[in-house]
Amino acid sequence: MINLIRAEWFKLTRRPLAWVLLAAFLASLVLLLLVEFLVVGLDAGLFSGGARAQLLSEVQVRQFRLHLGFPGIFGAVLGHVNGVGGICAIALAAGAIGSEYSWGTLRTQLARQPDRGRYLLAKIAGLLLTLLVGILLALMLGGLLALLFGALMSDTGSAPISVLALPIGVLRALYVLLPYVLCTVACGVLGRSVVAGAIGGYLFLAADAGLGALSFLAGLGGPVAFVLNLIIQPNINTLIVLNSQSFGLDPAALTRTMDLTTLPAPLQATLVIGVYSALFIISAYRSLLRRDIGGAA
Repeated sequence: MINLIRAEWFKLTRRPLAWVLLAAFLASLVLLLLVEFLVVGLDAGLFSGGARAQLLSEVQVRQFRLHLGFPGIFGAVLGHVNGVGGICAIALAAGAIGSEYSWGTLRTQLARQPDRGRYLLAKIAGLLLTLLVGILLALMLGGLLALLFGALMSDTGSAPISVLALPIGVLRALYVLLPYVLCTVACGVLGRSVVAGAIGGYLFLAADAGLGALSFLAGLGGPVAFVLNLIIQPNINTLIVLNSQSFGLDPAALTRTMDLTTLPAPLQATLVIGVYSALFIISAYRSLLRRDIGGAA
């Protein structure tokens, strides 16, 4: 199994797509933090000789200020991972599983290692390992930017955190990406192409976001709240909010559309995401097991 995971890691790290997605993800992170720095700088009068230009409310500016310092930068980076990072993760998973069919490499690999279940687990493990490295690189970049912003600004805010907050936050962010990755893998195996995986993954993301927009109805309570809390988006929001709060941030301060009181409990969120992930991996395994593997298209 270790050798299979190493093989998947080797293939993923030598694909131009992986490096392009990583560059795009890190560039978008830098752009986001620079915009927040611009907003905070204008509010503090850093760029206009002391003259202030208030673009957002004091509460929102305060949150941006926390994003630019320690430990809030870690919450901001992990929030970006579960935003733009999810889009990149779907593209990476679609390319990783779909190209095996179009290039004919899956047939060759299964000829040497016919256990399709082990192959699928190795593929998923390789994808998650690649995403984990991307998250760690983003955190390192965010830390460097926080040092830079700290040197340019008098106060970027601070808050106490526990020693385990960062590793738990990283694992939580990776867990949030898991159902999207597995849905893409399942669709890629079912459709035997990159396009099928990408379409399936992005349709799931879009449908999830659309249904998640109805989460305000959870305030009605009763059966309505119960059904809405079985949608994956509110449960994912619970874990994202936990990550933000672990680093002294208040995500509700940046938007008026999120009511934290209606979100599911953390335990329920973890279980619901796990159930969705299990259904996707079972679907992928059944499709891979039942369908013939052809050569290169």
